[in-house]
Amino acid sequence: MANKFYKKYIRIPPNESIDIRDVISIINHPLFQRLLYISQLGTTLTVFPGASHNRFEHALGVYGKTKKFCKKMTEEGFLTEDEAKNVPLFALLHDIGHGPFSHVIEELTPIDHDKNGMKIIDQLAGEIRKAGGNPVVVKKIFKRQSPLYRIVMDKNVGMDKLDYLERDIYHTGFGQRPDIESIFNYLVYIKGNLVIDKKSLEAAKQMQKLYLYMYKEVYLHKSALISQRFLQKMVAMFLDQSGANSGDLWMMNDTELLGKIFTSNNKELKFLYECYKTRNLPRTGMVIRLKDKEFKERIAGKNIKVIGEDKLFFEKFMGLSSPQELEMIESKIGDLLGVPTYKIVLVPTLTPWRFVPEDISYQDNGRVLSLKVTQKEYFDALRAEMSDYLAIRICIIGDRELLFKNSTRIHELIKKEIM
Repeated sequence: MANKFYKKYIRIPPNESIDIRDVISIINHPLFQRLLYISQLGTTLTVFPGASHNRFEHALGVYGKTKKFCKKMTEEGFLTEDEAKNVPLFALLHDIGHGPFSHVIEELTPIDHDKNGMKIIDQLAGEIRKAGGNPVVVKKIFKRQSPLYRIVMDKNVGMDKLDYLERDIYHTGFGQRPDIESIFNYLVYIKGNLVIDKKSLEAAKQMQKLYLYMYKEVYLHKSALISQRFLQKMVAMFLDQSGANSGDLWMMNDTELLGKIFTSNNKELKFLYECYKTRNLPRTGMVIRLKDKEFKERIAGKNIKVIGEDKLFFEKFMGLSSPQELEMIESKIGDLLGVPTYKIVLVPTLTPWRFVPEDISYQDNGRVLSLKVTQKEYFDALRAEMSDYLAIRICIIGDRELLFKNSTRIHELIKKEIM
């Protein structure tokens, strides 16, 4: 810091100013700056044009909230000064490993964003020290070897969720802004867990319901899922046709990856990119849902065949849902219909239950209680609701009527492949 008059803030939506004086060495590093060009919600931008926010903005938001919370916990005697220094640095770097379009490439490479993040933290060790932190401690928190990670990554009221829910709601225009202030004021870190005061339990439950609402309306939006799977298919084709090292993808940002695809000489890949760019996305002609849940599919006058199946079918399909395995089934559907494989896209939503919020710990006069124990029926209802979203969509670039008319044969083919 130059002197007591030196100020350095970054302004981010909805209405925050983040003091970056302590962490400017990290912020200015190229490996952190690349987050400016990695979209927070991946291809969701093709559905919600306001969702143009990026991982850089989110990282700053989480850092600001975590720093404020840790300062409060230090003053109340729940954290040491050293912990209050290193946890916000973890918050700033918790998404540092993300590749282009956030999650699109993860199933196409041997590593994920957490493994990539650990490598980058090693590269930023000097910058972490300049920020007053300990890179060994930060990496330990990053690897979930310290319960301190829950301050940021708690599935219900962690600083990560408090930030991205508010940010995603603001940028997509969906949902009611969560009561973050009430949660923040009544939140405490006790014995390795984030615990909410009983006074603010309803605000925490509101956060959970809002989280599910956003999954239903935004994160699991069928057009967003189709565009994500479509882009993943393009990236897989690029890797196959170019012979590029999949590991190189992790150092790219969104624009650089699309640039690689755009400059490809492969005719099929050029066709797919043009479809993506002009939003000529694959269209659904057939959907497989749980029996008795077929009516949940919105048809809206389109030729879409909805077929009911039992849980065993979806469990079996789950074992064959990697991009490579989906490509094999797509190839067989293409052969059946006389359509090139690259025009067929399978879009599974197979694990909606993972979006069900986890238990909330709350305290009354220091006695810590479990919401799953005291209000079990509340969680059972949330889980049951998510079964509505279990689905496999069969999509095509071109005439969806081809899928609609051949839905019985396609269903039999898929069933034969997985059973």
